Amino acid sequence: MDRTESLTGLRYRVGIDTGGTFTDVVLIDDLEQRIHITKVASTPANPALAVVGGIDKIAGLVGIDPREVDFLVHGTTVATNALLEYKGVATALLVTEGFKDILSIARQTRPKLYDWFVRRPEPLVPRRMRFEVAERMDHTGLVLTPLDEAQVEGIASLLRDRGVTSVAVCLLHSYAESGHEKKIGQIFARVFPEAKVCLSSDVLRETREYERMSTTVINAYVMPIIEGYLEHIRRRLAEQEIRVELNVMQSNGGIMTAETAAQKSVNTILSGPAGGVIGCQATAAQAGIENCITVDMGGTSFDISLIHQGQVSFKNESEIAGHPVNAPMIDIHTIGAGGGSIAWIDSGGALRVGPQSAGADPGPVCYGLGGREPTVTDANLVLGRLDPDYYLGGELKVDREGAERVIRERIAGPLGLTLEEAAWGIIRVVNASMVRGIRTVSVERGHDPRRFSIMSFGGAGSLHAADLARELDVPEVIIPLYPGVASALGLLTADFRYDYSLTFQAQVSRVEPEELNRAFGELEAEAREQMGKEKVSGLKLLFLRTADMCYRGQAYHLNVPFPSGLLTRASLEAVTADFHAQHKALYGFDRPAQPTELIYLRLSAVALMNKPAIPRLEPGPAGYWPEPRETRRVFLGGQWREVPVFARQELRPAQPVPGPALIEQFDTTTLVGPGQTWRVDEHQNIRISLAGLESKA
Repeated sequence: MDRTESLTGLRYRVGIDTGGTFTDVVLIDDLEQRIHITKVASTPANPALAVVGGIDKIAGLVGIDPREVDFLVHGTTVATNALLEYKGVATALLVTEGFKDILSIARQTRPKLYDWFVRRPEPLVPRRMRFEVAERMDHTGLVLTPLDEAQVEGIASLLRDRGVTSVAVCLLHSYAESGHEKKIGQIFARVFPEAKVCLSSDVLRETREYERMSTTVINAYVMPIIEGYLEHIRRRLAEQEIRVELNVMQSNGGIMTAETAAQKSVNTILSGPAGGVIGCQATAAQAGIENCITVDMGGTSFDISLIHQGQVSFKNESEIAGHPVNAPMIDIHTIGAGGGSIAWIDSGGALRVGPQSAGADPGPVCYGLGGREPTVTDANLVLGRLDPDYYLGGELKVDREGAERVIRERIAGPLGLTLEEAAWGIIRVVNASMVRGIRTVSVERGHDPRRFSIMSFGGAGSLHAADLARELDVPEVIIPLYPGVASALGLLTADFRYDYSLTFQAQVSRVEPEELNRAFGELEAEAREQMGKEKVSGLKLLFLRTADMCYRGQAYHLNVPFPSGLLTRASLEAVTADFHAQHKALYGFDRPAQPTELIYLRLSAVALMNKPAIPRLEPGPAGYWPEPRETRRVFLGGQWREVPVFARQELRPAQPVPGPALIEQFDTTTLVGPGQTWRVDEHQNIRISLAGLESKA
C-alpha cells in the first residue's frame, strides 16, 4: 500500500533535531499554518529519551494528544558520535586474498606533513579481525579465481564463536561484478544469521578500493547502533500509542524511512546539520536570495555551508575523524566553536577557545549543572548580551555570578585582564576561528564572500553573525524566524531522497549516447524499485542526473550536471563545456583541447513533499517604529553601552532601524552592532545591513 495519501493529507508534522546541548522540536499545524517550537535538554547517555520527551512537551504546548502527530522526521548525531568516540560494535572484515592491510596502508599520506609524531587514526577493524578470502575478479568483472565457499563457511563459524556483531565485505572489483559478495552474504545468512553483513556492492559501487572499504566498514561499524537506537524510539512511541512512522534525515539533505536508515547508516553521518542547510535553502528561496553562506552555531560546533545560485553544495567524498566516507552529503565544514566551547590558556600563555566543549552535561557554568570551565555562553552572559531572566523564554534560569567567577579565575586573573576584557577576548577568539572556517568554504573554493549574505541559525549564531559579517565585509545578515531550531524546522522542508552511483569509465568523445541512456535507465529503475518499497512512489518524482568527470590522466574529478531525457552527442558536448567552465572557476584554468573522461554516473531520485509556508507578516501602520521593551548595559567595542532590547514577536516590517540593538526570542538572541541597521521583512526574517561599517567589535 502506497503512503501517498497519508503523506499529502498531513496536519501535525514534527521535526526533532538532537544537538550537543539541546534537542530542538518543531511542530507544524498545516491546517492552521502555524509553527510551534520548543527545546528540551539533550540526553547524551540515551538520546531517544529527549526525542520522546520532546514530542510530549510540544504536544502539551499546542494542546493536542501526542497520538495526533501524523508525520515525524528526526535528525540524529548517534552515528557521528559512535564514529568519533570509537563506540561502534565489534566488526570483522572480509577481503580478497592479499588485501588484508588496505585499511592500515590507506593512501600513505601524512595527516600533518611536518609533524614527526603524528599518528593516523586506528582502523575501525583491527588486523586480527580482518580475513582474506580466496577469490579474484578483474576490473571488468571477469572471474579469475572462483570463490572458496568452504573457506567462507569456516570464517563465518569462527566469527560466530568470537561474538562478532557486524561483518563488512569488500572484495576487489566488486563494483563491476557483485556475485562473490552476494554469495558471501548468503553463506553468512545460513551459517551466522545473527551477524549484520554489509556488502560493499550494496553500499558503494565505485572504484578506489580503500575509500570503498572504509565506507563499507563505517556502515557496518555503526549500523547496529543506529538500528537499536531507532528501534528504541519506535518502541517508546508504541508504548505511548503514538503510531506515527519514524523518518530520518540523511547527510544528502533528503529523508528516508527508519528501516532504510538502519541498513544504510553511513548516510546519517551528517543527519543533524543537513536539516539546517535545507531549511536555509527554503528560507533563502522565499526571500529571493540566491547566494548565501549558512552558519549554524550550536552548543558544540559551528557548521558552515554554501548556497550558490539557489543550489546547495554537495560532495561525494568526505572524511570523518580521519576515516574516508564516500557517500552523497551536503558540503558542510565543521569546526569546534559553539556556545559551549571552553576557553583556556595554552602553554604559551595565549587565550584559546575550543574545540573541546562543555556540551549538555555539564554544560556552561551559568547553567548551574556542574560546569567548571568558562565557555562562550558564559562570556556572552557576562557581557550583557544574554538576559539571565529570559534564557529560553525564562524556562532556564542562568547563573551570571557563576559565569563571572569562573572567567575571572580561569582567564582574567592569569592573563592580568579585567573581567570584561577577558570575556570580550573569548568572543573575539571564537569569532576569529569562525571567520577562518567561513573563508574555507568561500574564498578557498573560488567564491567572494562579499557577494553573499550570511544566513545564521543555531541557538548561539545570532549573537555572533553580525560580527562575522563585519570581519568578512559581507553586506547582509539574515536571521530566519526560528534560528535556534532551524535544523528541526529544516527537517520538515526536506523531501524523500535516494542516491545511486555506478562506475562508468569512458572517454566522453568515444562513448555512445545510447550506452549512457541505458546506464542511467538502470539507475532510474533501481530508484523506482526502492521508492516502491518505501511506499513513496505515488508522490511527484524528480530524477537528477550528474556524472564525475576529469581530464584524462587526472586523479581527481568534478561532479557535473547531466540533462534529463535521452542523451545525444550534442548534449554530451554541452556537458563537456560545463565541465571546462567548472574547472576554470574552481582552479583558475581549463584545457579545452584535453580529452575528458567519465568516471562515475550518479542519480538522485527525489519524492517531493509539501513544504510548510511561513506566513507573511503585515507591515506596521504608517509611521511605525519598533519600540524597545527595555534597555540593557552591553559591552560593545571595548566599552559598556546602553542598548535597546526588542521582543521579536512584537516586530513588524518597517524602515531600517539603526544599531546597536538586541532582539530577543525564545530560541535565540540577535545582536546588531554599532553602525549597522536592521529591519524585519515580510517573510519574518531579520535583515542586518552592514553598510555603515565602524571599528570591528
